[in-house]
Amino acid sequence: MTQRKYSMPLHRQFWGRVLRFLMWLFVTVEIRGMEQLPRDGAGIVYYNHIHWLDPVLISGKLSRYNVPLTKIEAASWPLVGFLLRGYHVIFIMRGVVDRAALSATWKLLSAGDISVISPEGTRSPDGTLKTAKEGLAFVGRRAPDAWWMPCAVTGTPKFKFAFPLLKRTPIVLTFGRPFRVRWPSAQPEKTGRDEMRAMTDEAMAQLAALLPADMRGDYATTDPTQRRWIEFME
Repeated sequence: MTQRKYSMPLHRQFWGRVLRFLMWLFVTVEIRGMEQLPRDGAGIVYYNHIHWLDPVLISGKLSRYNVPLTKIEAASWPLVGFLLRGYHVIFIMRGVVDRAALSATWKLLSAGDISVISPEGTRSPDGTLKTAKEGLAFVGRRAPDAWWMPCAVTGTPKFKFAFPLLKRTPIVLTFGRPFRVRWPSAQPEKTGRDEMRAMTDEAMAQLAALLPADMRGDYATTDPTQRRWIEFME
């Protein structure tokens, strides 16, 4: 897989400024752990999904070129859909194997860039972590050299379109240590579902450790020190 630094496309530079301005109007975002973001190489940033704003904020705050996966329904939302298309996201159909979205994601990773993914596959109705699908590992096994990095989101469910600057919603994004996956063979693409399940759960344990105890949900009792499949980067 080709590894390189990606020059920020002109359309992203423009729409990125628009997004940052809108964020400044409506929210205050505290960033923790961003200094751990690898400066190069393909990567997957994954997060707990509690509000439609989550991937937008993470993508807007990352210092490197990245493309979030976003549900296809958002493409038809007034104004939001227009902004997302201009900013560039990968729209994905949930509940099916969306080969077009997967292909676009693998192309992004093969170029050495960052994909922003929600492993749960949908927004949590009560704000706690739900058991992740194996899609995270399924994407990762086609990009075995890519690093993974968890991002814990808190505060977004309180967001409302209040009068700008009058009552901005406080949000915290906490990034954890990046790691690489120990794929079980010389052919990661042949990794079985049981192994992908175990990898996904270990990755989610790292995400859960970044969240408040009452948000860890299905991963409340997982031990982040148990790392058979993942290895932290130096």
